Amino acid sequence: MQELQTEKQQPIELPKLPENPLVSILIANYNYAKYIGETLDSVLSQTYPHFEAIICDDGSKDNSCEIVESYAKKDSRIKLVRQQNGGVASALNTAYRNSSGEIICVLDADDIWMPSKLQKVVEAFQSDAKGGFVIDNLINIDGDSKVIKLTPIFSELSSGWKAPFAMENGGFAYNIPPASGLSIRRKVADFIFPMNEAFTRNADSLISYLAPLITKIVAIPEVLTQFRLHGSNLTSSRSYVLKDFERDVSNWERTHQEQKQLLTRVYGKEIAEKLTGLEKSVKYLHFRYVAMRLKRLPRKETKKAHQQLTAHQHFGYSAPERWFLPWAEYLPDVVFAKMFDVVYGANPVKHFLKKLVGDLTNPRYVLR
Repeated sequence: MQELQTEKQQPIELPKLPENPLVSILIANYNYAKYIGETLDSVLSQTYPHFEAIICDDGSKDNSCEIVESYAKKDSRIKLVRQQNGGVASALNTAYRNSSGEIICVLDADDIWMPSKLQKVVEAFQSDAKGGFVIDNLINIDGDSKVIKLTPIFSELSSGWKAPFAMENGGFAYNIPPASGLSIRRKVADFIFPMNEAFTRNADSLISYLAPLITKIVAIPEVLTQFRLHGSNLTSSRSYVLKDFERDVSNWERTHQEQKQLLTRVYGKEIAEKLTGLEKSVKYLHFRYVAMRLKRLPRKETKKAHQQLTAHQHFGYSAPERWFLPWAEYLPDVVFAKMFDVVYGANPVKHFLKKLVGDLTNPRYVLR
């Protein structure tokens, strides 16, 4: 266990990696029979051979397990673990308990890796002795594995020791990809796992927002992951509704508590108390304000929330902020709701505006 570092917050010390470290791939699967075979094909196509892939089936009702078992019979590096449905965090916890690699990679059961993914990740970790968190870029593909857009999702990835920035911005570092673009050293993972199983969705956000507080980020700018968007996955390009904003606000609040607990365990209470509140996170303020307006709360409350949002030092990075949110507070509730559907919904007007003012999911500020 890392000794408490109460004098100064620094990246945790990491043991030297062996020349050919074992990589453990954690896959949480729930009813992804349609995609899991293609996902495992991409794993078995890796140029780096020293890996194990632990697939935790989270109580699937389709034939996912049969498909995984067929792969496991052909290659001993594929391992299936079954459990009753408990959500993404629960499934990843189970997979982690059954892993033994020095490097931990997360892969969504419907995503695809490029053949050089693991080789590049291992090399990235070996390039920086203090780098315990490696991230790589992604492109979007559709349900038929066709590339939606050749441009990488992120024009810039976070890199380096981001804890000071995160500590001053409500605990959040930006420009970090979703699950299939995340890899961490085992010593870092031991501080994050087991994850809070209340995170039944988007459990990868715990890795994204906890790891930067204790270790350096090493970025691989090239695309190594194909991130699938389709009708049933949780981060697809469907319309956003009130419950999505409420859920994300709740997740950020829960994540902030997890961050405080992690900082206390690693560095002590003195450092943990230096973590700024969520009022310093522009993403949190954005989603909180929109949720308040959609719930039609009294203008006295929404006005204060709007002032906090527009006064934030990082306000203005995304299209909604640039041309909608600055004057949104002056709109009547009915008009706000209509404009909300244009900005965040799936309709022809939105697609036109995306071409006119740029992608609403700007890489600096991805809606997840």
